[in-house]
Amino acid sequence: MKIIHALYLASVAASMLLARPAHTQDARTVVLRFRKAGDTVAIRNAQITIDHTIDAGVTDSLGVVRIPDLEDGGHIVEAVAHGYHAFFDKFTSGPGIATPIDLEILAAVAAPKPKGEMTTLTLAGFDARRAKAQGKFFTLAQLKAADGRPLANLLKVNAGALMGTGPNGESFLAARGNATCYAAVIRDGLRVYPFENATPSDLDKIFTDDLTGVELYATTPAELKDAGSCGALVLWRR
Repeated sequence: MKIIHALYLASVAASMLLARPAHTQDARTVVLRFRKAGDTVAIRNAQITIDHTIDAGVTDSLGVVRIPDLEDGGHIVEAVAHGYHAFFDKFTSGPGIATPIDLEILAAVAAPKPKGEMTTLTLAGFDARRAKAQGKFFTLAQLKAADGRPLANLLKVNAGALMGTGPNGESFLAARGNATCYAAVIRDGLRVYPFENATPSDLDKIFTDDLTGVELYATTPAELKDAGSCGALVLWRR
């Protein structure tokens, strides 16, 4: 009787197991591999999260991470890696799904480093230079009141500045009486013109609502002694 009873219990347990839906009992180790989009470069040390809650750790030197005991079905993966865009995607695990599952992440494109020569000018010294009254200054309040006008228009109308015309119709700040003698341009303390083969900034493409301060010098100040003799335009961006 004990043997019959044990066999009966075993058969009941087996029938209950077989009766359960497959997706509730199947779990497996899923392997994901991350690469740079359009390349074979493996993305290492990427932090991987599954379904917003499962911390899967970081990818190894081959760009691989293994997630044990992951239920079959659809999942969401998030990857965060230095130098790459934030990544979200869907994948499916289950029988017949080949692993590793390859996923590609787009690299973040770094903004080019601005070229120029650093000067001693700082935004902190704006008010002190303005107090000397050696140039024409526009404060943040004045720039806000300019209603987003192109800088070329502001300088012509409100400062009587002379604009030279570039080969493609650009508006370059020029020295008084000489429309081809272009003023030096300093952006956030960096002299960007003259510098190497750079051209002056097109002042039709710089707008007052992008700036926090403007300094206009008809005579090149001492801080910019190497910037030529055509005056200077100093821009501070918001």
